Amino acid sequence: MSVCRLSCCRLLVVTFGMFLLAACSSSESLKETPTHSNSNDPYPVFPEDSTNHEGMWLLPQIQEKAYPMMETNGFALSPNEIYHPDSTSLNRAVVRINNGDQLAGSGSFVSPEGLILTNYNAVYSAITSTSTNEKNYLKEGFYADSMPSEIPLKNYRLYITVEQKEVTEKIKNRLADSLTYRKRKQQTQQIKKKLIAERKGDHKNLAVTINDFWGGNRHFMSVYRIIQDVRLVHVPPSAIGNVGGHLHNWEWPRHSGDYAFLRAYVAPNGNSRSYSPSNVPFNPARHINIEAGGINRGDFTTTLGFPGQTSRHKSSYALKFYRDQQIPIIIDSYKAILDGLQYAAEQDSQAALDNAAQRASIAHTLTYYKNALKQFKQHGIVEKTRRAENKFEEWVKQDSMRNIRYRRVLPQLDQAYNIAGQTGDLLYATIYTLNNNRLLEIADLYHSYRQVIADSSQQDIRRAYKDSLLKQHKQLLSDINIEAQQIMLSQMLQMLSTLPEGKVMFYLLDLFGDTQGDSLKHQIDQYLDRQERESIVYNLDRAKAFMNLPVDSARAKPLDNFIDLYRSLIENYQFSRKNYVQHIPYRNPAQELYVEGMRKFRPDTMQYADANGTLRLTTGTVTGYQPRDGMYYLPFTTFNGLVMCNGDSPSDFPKSLISRKDSTQYATYRNQVPANFLTSNDITGGNTGGPVLNNKGKLVGITFNSNLQAVSSDYYYNPSTKRALNVDIRYILFLMDIFADDQRLAKEMNIQP
Repeated sequence: MSVCRLSCCRLLVVTFGMFLLAACSSSESLKETPTHSNSNDPYPVFPEDSTNHEGMWLLPQIQEKAYPMMETNGFALSPNEIYHPDSTSLNRAVVRINNGDQLAGSGSFVSPEGLILTNYNAVYSAITSTSTNEKNYLKEGFYADSMPSEIPLKNYRLYITVEQKEVTEKIKNRLADSLTYRKRKQQTQQIKKKLIAERKGDHKNLAVTINDFWGGNRHFMSVYRIIQDVRLVHVPPSAIGNVGGHLHNWEWPRHSGDYAFLRAYVAPNGNSRSYSPSNVPFNPARHINIEAGGINRGDFTTTLGFPGQTSRHKSSYALKFYRDQQIPIIIDSYKAILDGLQYAAEQDSQAALDNAAQRASIAHTLTYYKNALKQFKQHGIVEKTRRAENKFEEWVKQDSMRNIRYRRVLPQLDQAYNIAGQTGDLLYATIYTLNNNRLLEIADLYHSYRQVIADSSQQDIRRAYKDSLLKQHKQLLSDINIEAQQIMLSQMLQMLSTLPEGKVMFYLLDLFGDTQGDSLKHQIDQYLDRQERESIVYNLDRAKAFMNLPVDSARAKPLDNFIDLYRSLIENYQFSRKNYVQHIPYRNPAQELYVEGMRKFRPDTMQYADANGTLRLTTGTVTGYQPRDGMYYLPFTTFNGLVMCNGDSPSDFPKSLISRKDSTQYATYRNQVPANFLTSNDITGGNTGGPVLNNKGKLVGITFNSNLQAVSSDYYYNPSTKRALNVDIRYILFLMDIFADDQRLAKEMNIQP
């Protein structure tokens, strides 16, 4: 098994490297100066900036909705070459990458032997989980110099979309018109199960799902070919693959080498199965060819990927709930979790490696929500949506039939979110606290034990049960940094203690009263320090002494204060959840009618469905944008910009890059190779790692994020600032030439000089 070569790497090979140099030298995009659309316009507007590329298109929509624009821009492939359920169309070259049950990102086959190009962050947890202090692939990178040395990845699966079709009529035709909303939903689920079973049949390699779209008004079936054996082939060092860290990966300009190579393996007979040494590389029905010459400013682009979730078809009442209650709690909770994990990482190098993926994910999400909340307020998203709803109300009143069907929609949504708002912030705050603090996980063990012995009929508890509980306690204590958990819990208790009036737990009011600010933090820290000195949760010997008490004595012993805190959290969770879920019977039918009505009222803005992890196609152009008055972002960055940003001798740069900085040939090349580029493709989380294609259908880059100024476009689309951040294929090939210098992968991808 070979690690990435970090010393004595060759200069660029003549065939591969010089071809890249020629391709980069011909690009004019890095030299352009913004021009004005007219002499009276103070803002720099380029023709390609003004085109609206809104839309994440389902495969059956491509021919009607997306292809006219693609054809106008000279896209060479026919609609059937992009998607057709009975042919080897482009959809079969794109993969959804799952880590367990979670969508990790997108990728694409780039060779006939199952080689997949994706995003560094899509496999970040795999890199950390396979690393050790001795073989730290996070720091050093990894390159397999042969197929046998490629690393199997636990919990990773690939999903290849074989078919995507609408089944709305098949479902509706089996439903009686007289059904209530609840009965209709119950029967719809039963019909879905039958349709899924019929489509899947005996095909063990297939997964079939039916998803609701447009608020539940339409249903689409997705059929996937599953790959269970996924292996790591090559990743650059983190200093290149995650340059700037996860806190900055929404920002532009970026200079990220955010790429990775995986390989799909199957059994010799072609069936999907988990890792086995006898498995062979998967031969995809379709792979995407590389365009090593890259792309230029103003060029048309297409992306394919699996965007995770958007909420553009939600009502103003939902958006207000997100803005005022849900997102602020998420921000406070994630900050507390991240601070605790960061403290643990600073204390121990192994802990830093173990929780690196979790820290990265939380930091990424925290940055997203902080800026989403900021933009909610800056752009008046709730107010804009409400103004559209006011016009919808007027439209409804203009027709008696519309009035009968839709007049109650907005009042019912208002009522639903008023109910949700009564306990929603308390519910989310307690959920995040209970689910993320390991000390409370220990408290749960003894809370359960206290409930068992509270039953007067229980006069004796089996020793095996007590020993099992103590064993779990010991394991949890050995897995955690207590100070880190204290830091996390302190911030979470502060969050719970500063909820709006009437929502603070009585237990916390008894402890801390109306104290605020630094005084509250001081009191909470004192309370937790006292628990560390006294509670059985923190000390196994104290716990053993308690567990050795006879049941009567244990029952009579005053409740441990920390376990009492846990009890109060559980009770408040149960109370708030019971109240919160009462809004759902009002919300769901009203949301379905809301989207149905809005699609009739504003068909231009409701043509595509909200993202939900299914395969989508988007269009765009290579273009910059204006983040604020007086500033314009060009659409390309260069490798030289990375070096300039980090100084002449960046301490975390791989030595193979630094050692050659004085080479005239290397310096000339590095000054010109494009690193990242911007496009106006409409993407969101889950698209990461998906291919960016030119108008010939060739891969010119991979997507790795959206820009910071447009994260709120997941809720309300803004064409002037919505951009996709992409890694240029020329940069990927350049880095491969350094870190994978035997050209094995380049040859496999058929990169021609």
